[in-house]
Amino acid sequence: MSPSLQFDHVSKRYRLGQSAPSLRSLLRSKKSSQGERYHWAINDISFEMEPGHSMGIIGPNGAGKTTILKLLSKVTRPTLGEIKVNGRFSALIELGAGFHPDLTGRENIFLNGTILGMKKSEINARFDEIVEFAGIGRYLDTPVKRYSSGMYARLGFSVAAHIDPEILLVDEVLAVGDMAFQKKCYDRMKLLTKEGKTIIFVSHNLRAIQSVTSRCLVLYRGNKVFDGDSAEAIAEYSNIIRQAAEEYRNDEEIEKGISQRIMTHTATIEDVSMVSEEGSSTATFSAGDLVRVRAKIKFDEAAPSPVLACRIQQPNGTVVYDFTTLWAEIPVQKFEANTVVEIEFKLRLNLVEGIYQLGVNIAYNDLSRYYDRIDRAQDFVITDTKGGRGIADLQADFSVTNIQPLGLREPVG
Repeated sequence: MSPSLQFDHVSKRYRLGQSAPSLRSLLRSKKSSQGERYHWAINDISFEMEPGHSMGIIGPNGAGKTTILKLLSKVTRPTLGEIKVNGRFSALIELGAGFHPDLTGRENIFLNGTILGMKKSEINARFDEIVEFAGIGRYLDTPVKRYSSGMYARLGFSVAAHIDPEILLVDEVLAVGDMAFQKKCYDRMKLLTKEGKTIIFVSHNLRAIQSVTSRCLVLYRGNKVFDGDSAEAIAEYSNIIRQAAEEYRNDEEIEKGISQRIMTHTATIEDVSMVSEEGSSTATFSAGDLVRVRAKIKFDEAAPSPVLACRIQQPNGTVVYDFTTLWAEIPVQKFEANTVVEIEFKLRLNLVEGIYQLGVNIAYNDLSRYYDRIDRAQDFVITDTKGGRGIADLQADFSVTNIQPLGLREPVG
């Protein structure tokens, strides 16, 4: 089976500045560095996809996600490399693209469908289905300039998803729709994949990426840093964000005062890993998995009975679980100077699907200071939750019991 999409060592360069240079400026800057005049939006990206597969693209702002969609949809052309698109594609990469504000929803369905390559007979055949999916029946004959952004998104996605595309490209336009419509769109994309279509989906909604796509490309500063299973990609992306934030924080002046969480660093946490029951170091787990959190600590000075702790929290800062040897009344021995110790916490990850952050710290036994503290030692992903939402996986079950018909009331008197 031949690939439906091929990206072969593609790079895209944009010129910095507002206008094209004059001949005089070109001659003047002949010896200047190109790095000062150009920005590489993506750099040497390669991938290919076969029909019936879906791929997410994630990364922080400016990573190159939308550039890839624009290259695939031929809005712009690559500076280097080759792109092959085999089959009719539909692209939804900008809210209301292809709509005329003064035309009605009905008229824009025909206009947008024609732009996307549909014949009038095809649009007529799918017209009712497009309107029903978009849910704009009451406003069908209203000019779209009076539509809300959510109505724009519903109509735009509905047209794009019903032209029978072999390749569907979707950018982060669904974020303006309500939750019910977003789920409707995600279900439609999964159905198209089952029907043998190729889907590329760009989103900051990592839960949606994991739900819709089986494969994910992670971009950072225009470079491909990961290409593989969506759950593993999300974990990798979270670690990239953590590293970027750490770099930024190290560049800032440290705030004075107790908010620093004073650390002496006479003992330092050198390595933290999460080990599965099979003994492998990983960042992807199923709900209910047993994990061993291992940390290597180097003691430069003696540490009498320190308090050791681990914490799990969500990316928004919500604490999921906090454990210390002090609260658990677990005695900890004295660690001598110039020694390296490996400690281990054993945890049962009864968590629902999502991204979590693991932190480890070691504190003085009077809790006055920390020896060392790493709030985001590792990000990890929980998958395979059966029907749960929230934080904890309480492993609910369901059954119907004791069905009794209501008896007829006896007549009074």
